[in-house]
Amino acid sequence: MSKSLTRWISLVGIGILIVVFVLYRMGYIGERTPDPAALAPAASPENAPPLPVEGYLVNAAVLTDNIEVSGSAIPEEEVQITSEIAGKVAAILFEEGKRVEKGAVLVRLNDEEWRAQREKQVVQKHLAEKIANRLKALYEKEGVSLQEYEVAAAEVDRYDAEIKLLDVQLDKTVIRAPFGGVLGLRQVSEGSYLSPGMPIVSLVRVDPIHVQFSIPEKYSGDLKVGGKVTFQLAGLEGNFPATIVARDPKIDANTRTITFEAKAPNPGGRVLPGAFTLVKVQLREFDKALMVPTEAIVPELGGKKLFLYRNGQAVGVPVITGIRQDRAIQIVDGLQPGDTVITSGILQLRPGMPVSISGWTTIK
Repeated sequence: MSKSLTRWISLVGIGILIVVFVLYRMGYIGERTPDPAALAPAASPENAPPLPVEGYLVNAAVLTDNIEVSGSAIPEEEVQITSEIAGKVAAILFEEGKRVEKGAVLVRLNDEEWRAQREKQVVQKHLAEKIANRLKALYEKEGVSLQEYEVAAAEVDRYDAEIKLLDVQLDKTVIRAPFGGVLGLRQVSEGSYLSPGMPIVSLVRVDPIHVQFSIPEKYSGDLKVGGKVTFQLAGLEGNFPATIVARDPKIDANTRTITFEAKAPNPGGRVLPGAFTLVKVQLREFDKALMVPTEAIVPELGGKKLFLYRNGQAVGVPVITGIRQDRAIQIVDGLQPGDTVITSGILQLRPGMPVSISGWTTIK
């Protein structure tokens, strides 16, 4: 081996020793002082500090199961006033938008032609009566046959029938309100010629008012005729109570809903026909329902559970839920009155974890 190679190896060895010494002094190699925190035993649920949580004290209360559906206000009675016969309007005797009673005269048609025909029939009847009376006297003296007398008597009866028919036609020239209610806008003027069936004015009875609404078929068994509902209207404050008076005998195949009709007092006509209504329907009522805040429910595979506070620890219990409201949910099975349900820190809880109640949750 040459002297130069030996010298180069020596220099490399010295350099390595210097690097090792520097790393040692800087603490990168060699023994380290162990971290006391790392040597401490891991904390267990039993010796961990209690987790502050909020609780809810379970009490039995009355629970009403309601649903809200849209509906429409409809009048008690509604009709379009028309004429049964043709004729010219002689007089309009009503004011638009006013209330009228049953039988009030609304319109009179020109009846001069009908009256003239009636007078003609009356004159002819009197003449036929005189002829029939003479023939009767002759028949009693055997001056005429029975057939001649009967023909004359039948002629009197025919004129009687004609007069009664004209009386009916004359009565139809006076158009009356079929029931008491509020009139709409008139669609004819004096001098107008009316054809049978031509609309004159609408008439509605708005007190009481009716409300029609539909509910899903799954609730149809919970609602009966005679049941109570309430409804609200845009622009009017408060709830209006109503009583169910009828239901559709069939379910709508397109919407899978069934239609009900409720009736409500409407003094002063505050509720107008055709108004949109929000109907609150009471389905069931529970006297001793157990309700908890919705945030306390923990969904899990195959069911749901709650954490209860018992003896300073969190205890998980499976539950069966029922009716859900905005901020609360009914517990059908798994709870007892007096239990304390944990409502905060749910994601941190583990069965057996020590907890402390730092506050109480309320359901508003």
